[in-house]
Amino acid sequence: MVLPVPNLDDRTFQDIVNEARRRIPLYCPEWTDHNLSDPGITLIELFAWMTEMIIYRMNKVPDKNYVKFLELIGVELAPAAPASTEVSFLLSASQPIAVTIPQGTEVSTVRTETEEAIEFTTLEDIRVEPADLQYLLVSDDGSEFDDRLPVLRDWEGMVGMPGEQGRRINLFADAPFPGNAFYLGFGNSLQRAIMSVSLSCSERAAPGIVPTNPPLRWEYWNSETQDWAEFLKSRDADAWLEEDGTRGLNTPGNVVLHLPGNAGPSVVGLREASWIRCVVVPGTPETGSYEASPQIGSAGATNLGGVALASNTTSFDHEVLGTGNGSSGQAFTVSQLPALPLGPGETVEVELEDGSGWDLWEQVSDFANSSHEDKHFTFDAVSGEVRFGPVIRTPSGEERQYGAVPPAGMSIGFTSYRFGGGPNGNVGPDSLTALKSSIPYVASVTNRRAASGGVDPEGIEYAKMRGPQTLRTRNRAVTEEDFEHLAREASPSVVRARCIQPREVGTEGDPLPGIVRVLLVPTIPASSGRTVAPEDLRVPRELIEQVRSFLDERRLLTTMLIVSEPEYHWVSVEAVVRARQGADPERVRADVEERLYEFIHPVYGGTDGNGWPFGRSVFASELYSQIQPVPGVEFIEEIRMYPVNPETGEPGESTQTLTVPSTGLVCSYTHRVTCT
Repeated sequence: MVLPVPNLDDRTFQDIVNEARRRIPLYCPEWTDHNLSDPGITLIELFAWMTEMIIYRMNKVPDKNYVKFLELIGVELAPAAPASTEVSFLLSASQPIAVTIPQGTEVSTVRTETEEAIEFTTLEDIRVEPADLQYLLVSDDGSEFDDRLPVLRDWEGMVGMPGEQGRRINLFADAPFPGNAFYLGFGNSLQRAIMSVSLSCSERAAPGIVPTNPPLRWEYWNSETQDWAEFLKSRDADAWLEEDGTRGLNTPGNVVLHLPGNAGPSVVGLREASWIRCVVVPGTPETGSYEASPQIGSAGATNLGGVALASNTTSFDHEVLGTGNGSSGQAFTVSQLPALPLGPGETVEVELEDGSGWDLWEQVSDFANSSHEDKHFTFDAVSGEVRFGPVIRTPSGEERQYGAVPPAGMSIGFTSYRFGGGPNGNVGPDSLTALKSSIPYVASVTNRRAASGGVDPEGIEYAKMRGPQTLRTRNRAVTEEDFEHLAREASPSVVRARCIQPREVGTEGDPLPGIVRVLLVPTIPASSGRTVAPEDLRVPRELIEQVRSFLDERRLLTTMLIVSEPEYHWVSVEAVVRARQGADPERVRADVEERLYEFIHPVYGGTDGNGWPFGRSVFASELYSQIQPVPGVEFIEEIRMYPVNPETGEPGESTQTLTVPSTGLVCSYTHRVTCT
């Protein structure tokens, strides 16, 4: 823990005045009028106020020394972090050639009379290729595949109108059963594509199903897991089934699918392609079951657009910082703050002495290993300061230059750097609708998920709290506490981290020996209030990669690291309370609900207010102890807890104990309180 800082002089203004007045009879006995209106008393109070200011300054010395000590051990303020999200670009029409949406494309919110536009910049090139549907494989048993696409295209060429004269093919077996599937193989990449699959299905050829909720599952091949992954009907999902215009393959229409970045090629039926498939699942009373196979007369596909990762940053190119004077330890400051850590291609450039161009210098964390010839610099993103190598006098009296010195009279600048970030970038879904860069054939842009991860630069008070932990970890990850501390060090967008290491072989819920799992909880928008939406807790892929890369440099070589997010368990509480006589029942009800949302919260909940503990179950008995102290509550009649599926909102069975695994974390869904 942090040692308490001593108060070198605890005297207050009144203490000093009282002490001076007590000394009046000793040093000035003829002064007998000590009223507040006396000019002498006024002078005493004036000098007492000045003395109090001096004491205040003196008491700041231990605090300053502590901050300087943090600098010596390498504690630095964390820079601002930009919010990020995925931005969908839709084409005005299908194009015969590929359309490239370049990195650095700018999109923003719509500017209003009261709010400035919030700008985002794409972080990668997106290539929207024409859809190249090459295969439509049909299989009754999942082992033998028949490509029916050539047959459909021959019919289309002969008849002119697909599906005429009863020319139809079955997509499944005559009597479809769970596991039946048909496969669509594409010659183009499906990564981050928005694909529309057009199927000319026979009208009501497959009775027995609920068209709005058919017993089907659309899937794509996941190149990371080397397995099939499902398209979900949630806009927050990585793979989103936006629309099924075929109503369960019962009418001609389009199926619109949003594919993630891990969609890749595979081999199905000895044919290599990028695959999407549609699978029959077991029927239920809510979905019905297929009594006959759906039929189609034609099939096609159109690439509607692409999805790019974007962040709340703005790039500043070729800013001139100043001119070198030939001395050591020069420092310059960028004009745009808050600056962000430098990325690939972002560095300091120094004008060559012959005027033929610019020389690129290399960023280092410090100059400890820099010789006088190394063209190195350091960059503090919080202050925006660029600093070159200093001269240090050694114990022998020799002066040593660490890092090269820019030539005198030569201009010093940045190739480029980024600035921005902060919580203002945590915009909601469908907010980024203005395209600031001109891109041919792009009709519209939007973000289907809320942006997250934007935080302000770290304050000095939080850095002081990190000092003891930095000394303890010494920048290496061995214990659970080391991993958790360094995960928060990796990015200010991580508000909580939990490390799970194997303890005893065979312990249920623990990872296998040699595997360390780190769970991350991101910062949540301040606008979310007492409730947290599932999308607010989603950890962006780039944040996971940033933390994994940071920990990889500091972990033991014998360990395998897995960075992911917790398994969230959503709970809804129903409570019936009796209000005291004279209390406002509506106010009591609102206060009880507020207390439940505060207590069952992944970031601010728990008994200590630092977030609900990882792997901690919820007991109805502890909810009684939280509700009873609420002002106006006479007694609690009943409490019920329900686990909730956040995708459907459907509650499970009532329980008195919600069991959570070691990788789980509890969140409030919707609480209902009745006050009588």
